[in-house]
Amino acid sequence: MELVKKKEDCCGCRTCEKVCPKDAIRMEEDLCGFLYPKIDPDKCVDCGLCLQKCAFQSGYQKRKEYDPFYAYGVRHKKEAVYMDSRSGGVFTALSDHILRRSGVVYGAGPDREKGIFYIRHEEADTEEGRNRFRGSKYVQSDLNDVFPEVKKRLDEGRTVLFTGTGCQVGALYAYLPRGYDNLYTLDLVCYGVMSQKLWVDFLHMREKEKGGKVETAEFRDKKTCGWKAHRETVVIDGKPYTTRIFAKLFGGKWIRPSCFSCIYTNKERVGDITLADFWGHEDAIPGMWDDDKGISLILVNTSRGRELWEAAKDEVDYVDVTTYPFRHSRMRTPTKKPDTYDAFWMDYEKEGFAFCAEKYAGHKMKARGGGGPEREEGLARKFIKRLLGRI
Repeated sequence: MELVKKKEDCCGCRTCEKVCPKDAIRMEEDLCGFLYPKIDPDKCVDCGLCLQKCAFQSGYQKRKEYDPFYAYGVRHKKEAVYMDSRSGGVFTALSDHILRRSGVVYGAGPDREKGIFYIRHEEADTEEGRNRFRGSKYVQSDLNDVFPEVKKRLDEGRTVLFTGTGCQVGALYAYLPRGYDNLYTLDLVCYGVMSQKLWVDFLHMREKEKGGKVETAEFRDKKTCGWKAHRETVVIDGKPYTTRIFAKLFGGKWIRPSCFSCIYTNKERVGDITLADFWGHEDAIPGMWDDDKGISLILVNTSRGRELWEAAKDEVDYVDVTTYPFRHSRMRTPTKKPDTYDAFWMDYEKEGFAFCAEKYAGHKMKARGGGGPEREEGLARKFIKRLLGRI
């Protein structure tokens, strides 16, 4: 069985791994840090279920029932909520409704054991747990065993809200054996995903520069820099450091190969509701919420999405923007692969992350307490300064 002929064919959702009846598939990380399936030929019986269930290769069930879909510019009524979110806090309002029904919410957040160094999908049935899913994550979250867990909760009769990128939501529908009336899905307008390996290397680089340990990090620090700034903040030994190193690399499109041919980058959405930053709100709703604190855009695609929106909308302020021509290019075409894509990964493999950060993001690493010419030059300057002070 040849499951993935080229890397562009795989989005790393783990569906093939989870549906294999012979446990013949394992996900392995490549040199770039992305997961791909590897088939054990001694276990595989060529049943073809893995290919049959691969929504990224075979296509997904488009769930848009409204044409045009209902669209709203949204902000949560509580400032504390939308300031702890990366846009307008609408995810909190929607998921609060699920939690009040004793349901469970699935989303991406820092691993409970590894912390900010590893982003994975998890289950939450409390507000505290759900709050871990707030905020932007520019790396691909590991779905791990989430799909079997979602099925278990659905079969138990629990109400489930699953949030993820288009390929993750599409993969969940492909994995499940049937439709469920107790499942709600939110898909994200997605630019593409970077690997966890790059994020970990970035954090280790910052630790080496500052001589301490990373405690927390924000991929996009709205509180410090504003909603539109796209700057990350890393807290090391209690002190925050804000840069655009990782944001520049993300803007450089060093993302998963499948993102350049993503089948979900269109208006035929896969989720019941689609979430996005509301870029272009200045033209759609001029003068409203123009304070750089964040605005959500939601698209209501299905009757189930409409049901969820109606239950949550009293917790938010909103404006109907259904007829507005949205700016989101990722609702039209996939991200374009840069000409320097292969060169970046060759540099990364040969020279490491710090070299790439300097070459592609303009950041020259200055390690605290390290050796080398930079440190020797600094010591020489200090010696001359002290010597001159004695004359």
